[in-house]
Amino acid sequence: MNKFARMIDVLDLYSETDTLLTAEDIASRLQVSRPTAFRYVRELSVAGFLANYSGRYSLGARIITLDYRIRQSDPVLKAARPVMKVLSAETGCSSVLCRMYNEEVINVHDEAGYDDPGVNFSGRGRPLPLFRGSASKIMVATLAPARLKKMYERHGQDQDVLAFAPNWLVFKAYYAKIRQTGHYLSNQEIDVNTVGLAAPVTVPGVGTVAAISLVFSAHRQALLNTEGLANALHLRCAEVVRKLSSLSEN
Repeated sequence: MNKFARMIDVLDLYSETDTLLTAEDIASRLQVSRPTAFRYVRELSVAGFLANYSGRYSLGARIITLDYRIRQSDPVLKAARPVMKVLSAETGCSSVLCRMYNEEVINVHDEAGYDDPGVNFSGRGRPLPLFRGSASKIMVATLAPARLKKMYERHGQDQDVLAFAPNWLVFKAYYAKIRQTGHYLSNQEIDVNTVGLAAPVTVPGVGTVAAISLVFSAHRQALLNTEGLANALHLRCAEVVRKLSSLSEN
């Protein structure tokens, strides 16, 4: 693994519970020498990716700057944001845009629907389980068969996978059904009392670049026409695809 990748691994060590780390902590967790860990934190600090608090390091302000830049420049986000505002207004549900980077699904943007105190989800930047939740399942379902097979080989014994697929054939059939349906309804798979209905944003010639989920509380599910929500969701996803397709033609 090259030096750049290892330095990115340093940033991945931080979480809601691990907000301050010493160079010794980093050396231990990455299994590198102390001099190597000190070199990593020194270079990351100079670049603004880490902030030094008397020998304990937190994530730095440069990351916030990059987040601002990506919010202003990400073509998928720019195409989806106004469409999601309309989608939430017409359905009354919160809408969430998620993207998959390698094998990590991230909440990129959300638009609030009607006040629904039962809904429980965090905002931008939240990593989501790969095999639970509406957005993750619909995006995995759209993967090419070869990539899906490799994913199963890496994760077939994960508890989230074993919960619905004891072997490859069941795993393959499970996602084939989701792909055929074109959307996926999850019921409290990630957050208690929270339901998600997701459809993919699939650009011809490119593939699935994101998923949009409608999120609402479980107690509202009986009051909502989920098939009607799915139809509205597909229409808005298609609108995002048209925007991205015209962008690629310019």
